Amino acid sequence: MNFINKIFTLWRYRIIGVIALILFSRKELEHYGLIPEAVLFLILLMIIFLILAKDTWWNNTKYILVWSVIIVSALGLRYGYGIQASRLLWPMVWILGTLRKKYDKLSIILAVGIIGIIILITYPSGDIYNTFLALLGIFLGIRSIRIRREAYQTSNLHLQELNEAHRELQQAHMELQEASVHSMRYAALEERARLAREIHDGIGHQLTSLIVQLQALEIMMKSDPEKAGELVAKLLQISKRTMAEVRLAVKEWSDDEMGLGLVALKGLVSQTQARSSIKFDFYQDSEVSEWPVETSIVLYRILQESITNILRHSNAESVEVRIKETGDKIVLSVSDDGQHKGDIPLTYGFGMKGIIERCEALGGFCNITPEKPHGLRIEATLPSELKLREE
Repeated sequence: MNFINKIFTLWRYRIIGVIALILFSRKELEHYGLIPEAVLFLILLMIIFLILAKDTWWNNTKYILVWSVIIVSALGLRYGYGIQASRLLWPMVWILGTLRKKYDKLSIILAVGIIGIIILITYPSGDIYNTFLALLGIFLGIRSIRIRREAYQTSNLHLQELNEAHRELQQAHMELQEASVHSMRYAALEERARLAREIHDGIGHQLTSLIVQLQALEIMMKSDPEKAGELVAKLLQISKRTMAEVRLAVKEWSDDEMGLGLVALKGLVSQTQARSSIKFDFYQDSEVSEWPVETSIVLYRILQESITNILRHSNAESVEVRIKETGDKIVLSVSDDGQHKGDIPLTYGFGMKGIIERCEALGGFCNITPEKPHGLRIEATLPSELKLREE
């Protein structure tokens, strides 16, 4: 049933034409001899075969063979038996107009041949001029309909492919965002591990020293009270330094509980410093608020891309990373002392363009300028409150 529906959906006009042709030619078939009627019937079978055979079965050789059989049969009837079979050849012009684009050249050649054969068969009794115009009009009209239909189908196919590509890009974007979050969290965990080591090594050492000296103080208070007073002042200084370090570590953790902002940026710098000979310095020039996740991701990606460019192209010895928040703006700057001297205009690659586009997508901007005496500075400015650009 599906095959029948497909046949009538795709080929209904040509099938109707062939049926009409058979009905119209039936009476004439009854008045010829056995051989002419057999040849006429062969022509009809060839035309029906052209209609019903699957497109995948055809090639240039097969088309030429079938059409040659039809043309030779028609010429044999005309010059062997004086029978004009031109009316059976008219549907062939229609069929040629419907051939797929891959057979365009072949269809034109065969159409010229069929039109010429029809005119030759009908000459001199027929109206050659009007016959030629009618056949040419049929071929060009059907061919234009076929071209428009194929163009429409191609447009729909391209639209589907674009929609599918868009869905894949959206999925890739979501996966990339998720990967960025995981990367930032890993960097934050590494930075917190570094802080924990510093607490253990720094504060732990100072507390150990404090305990030892307190034990000494207990003895000195009995034997040398004056010297014990001096020791108390020293112990107080050690206690204050220890408390300051504790407050700094606790503040860095509490300022960014999710580990997606400041701590992640510091962690990325620490990771890079651990595997690179370039000296990295990170400076926080102001208090910072808790940033939206989208803003944190963009800042992280900007810093990541900037560091990648420095490692690949700059030949720098030192890099300075600064972050500050003023009013409603967050400013991240990355400057290096690399080989760029500003005498050659910068050519932005995919990475630099990505930095600029990420800033603009959040309603910010990015400036890329030369450093003195040599090097490059990338300064990204983002709103502290998320303002996505309207597409």
